[in-house]
Amino acid sequence: MPVYTGMDKIQKFIEMFEVPPAIAPYVDLFAEPREIDLILAMDGRTMDPAQVGERLGMAEDPARIFLERSYRRHFVHREVDGKKVGYIFDHREVGDRPVRYIPARFYDRLDELSMYGNWDQIPEEIRKEVADWWLKDYAEKIAPVVENIKKDPQAYQQIKQKDFLLLEQALEQVDRAEVHAVVNCDCRSSTQGCSRMIEACIRLDDGARYTLDRGLGRKLTKDECKSVVIQTDRDGLMHIGTLDDGDRGLFGFCNCCTCCCFPVRASGLLDSDRVYPRVHYTAQREEESCTHCGICIKRCQYQAFFHDGEHVTLKGKKRKKVVFDPSRCYGCGLCRTACPKGCITMIPLAES
Repeated sequence: MPVYTGMDKIQKFIEMFEVPPAIAPYVDLFAEPREIDLILAMDGRTMDPAQVGERLGMAEDPARIFLERSYRRHFVHREVDGKKVGYIFDHREVGDRPVRYIPARFYDRLDELSMYGNWDQIPEEIRKEVADWWLKDYAEKIAPVVENIKKDPQAYQQIKQKDFLLLEQALEQVDRAEVHAVVNCDCRSSTQGCSRMIEACIRLDDGARYTLDRGLGRKLTKDECKSVVIQTDRDGLMHIGTLDDGDRGLFGFCNCCTCCCFPVRASGLLDSDRVYPRVHYTAQREEESCTHCGICIKRCQYQAFFHDGEHVTLKGKKRKKVVFDPSRCYGCGLCRTACPKGCITMIPLAES
């Protein structure tokens, strides 16, 4: 094993951990010296605690404890019975099974760093540059799956944020799940593009087990989880996950905005508008009941509801006219859940 010192060690870590140039000068803010030593010692190889301990000069038990901490800080992933555990879909209970560890990369470390680490200690312009890099890397990562969705929208694809969900669909998933957790939104934490709720992403069953196992988020009861989902809706966040067909396990859903969240923003980079995330509904307004209060305008992040400069007179009071353009609607349902007169309904699209 080569011995690196000083700047050579840092430069080799930056190379191995695939650290983007913008944040490379801030290694000390996201990596401890022994975590740097770990990545160098593993040198891209999967190892068990005994092997890691031998390379780092540690006994096996302390090495195992250190590796588990590194797993929660996203410096390594687990390998359980030959299967990598590095993502929600990969969750596998350890039990008495032998565990090996796989070195991660900076892309993986960003989750814990931005959500619960010292992200704010990094200069704002660097955070923005890294968040933009993260979005592009995310889009490249999911591009092959999105291409499959374009070819066959009805076929199942293993991807987290495939569909816009109505509030009741999101709550139905919560109701069906046995394990519930909420975790900070990595998109909103890293991008910081708005002041909406940070603790907003819902994880269910294996998604919750994986999230809690990695030391992220907090466990909820079913009723607490429903309350959080309702709160995200009130805060103007769109529910985006995968439609529940009842045959596959649940993993949860995100509660998104257009200014921060990667699934929504990546659709522009991937030319997948309305296909990923997929739109299943459109709003329909009952004109006679509408009081033109304008709440739907504030709620809609796609400007499907807007003022056109004209006015209406209701009960002797002049109000700005609210206009609805269905071609701009993404079927998230935020307008409906906030309408004080209940004059908005969500209509399924024919192809859904």
